[in-house]
Amino acid sequence: MKAKNIFISTGLVLSAVLGASSSAQAASFVTKTNPDPVLDPTQDIFLESITQDGQIFTPDVNLFRVNSATIISNTPVVFNVPNTGAASSDKGDNASNPISGNPPTSIIPENNPDNDDIKDYLGNFNLNNIIDTEDNGAFEIDLTFETFVSKSDGGRDNLFFYERGSNSDLLVQALDTTGNTIGTAFKITRNLWTPAGYSINTLEVASAQAVGSYGLNFLQLGLADDAVIGGVKLIAESSFNGPDFKVFAGQTGEPIVHTPEPTTMIGLGSIAGLALLRRRQTKKASV
Repeated sequence: MKAKNIFISTGLVLSAVLGASSSAQAASFVTKTNPDPVLDPTQDIFLESITQDGQIFTPDVNLFRVNSATIISNTPVVFNVPNTGAASSDKGDNASNPISGNPPTSIIPENNPDNDDIKDYLGNFNLNNIIDTEDNGAFEIDLTFETFVSKSDGGRDNLFFYERGSNSDLLVQALDTTGNTIGTAFKITRNLWTPAGYSINTLEVASAQAVGSYGLNFLQLGLADDAVIGGVKLIAESSFNGPDFKVFAGQTGEPIVHTPEPTTMIGLGSIAGLALLRRRQTKKASV
């Protein structure tokens, strides 16, 4: 698993070097939480807004959650051996559990997370539901967002990341609306995280740790102005020191193109098939 992950992502790591050294560094942003200030790092901490350059990003208005996750590779847990494996779900000691009756995989030594674990812990606005990565773990995970996202105006960011501890790296590349990689990979190195203004104490750690934040815009991701993001590919190598993260997508400017519902796509396919059948019947009758 680890060898496969390294092989797949080597090209992305090389391309990320240029992205990380470019002059197009993301602007910092201000995170507002509920409660604010955060007095108990073990409890639920909900994201109320992100402000950047006077623009406010608000949940479900122009700030969006992860909608699905596909694990390409993930260093597996060694049975009953603590601190093994890679990406797993984690939460504040007393924070709510997004999967009813299913405890976080970070505290179950025999369990490996599945796609739903990753999606459910990232797919909400509770900043104390995260994905925890073991220090030597490696993963490659594709995420989609609940809507397609176009370039923000004024060079503002489109991807907003949080990392517990501000001491890990994370490689990011955009996915188009069909799940293919586009642009160039950008490596968020541990020195780039800036204070998010709150701390969290999760089941995986013994005490509260300050959270860092970092945003990425289209220029950093090597995207054309007319590109549309459907999701992101996230990669951690064993040398990245285990990123413990949360991510959201956002947009300012023109209206967002929303992801078609599966039932809508089925309906459109049925209509197209019926039209094709009628054309064939008409042609046959005329012959």
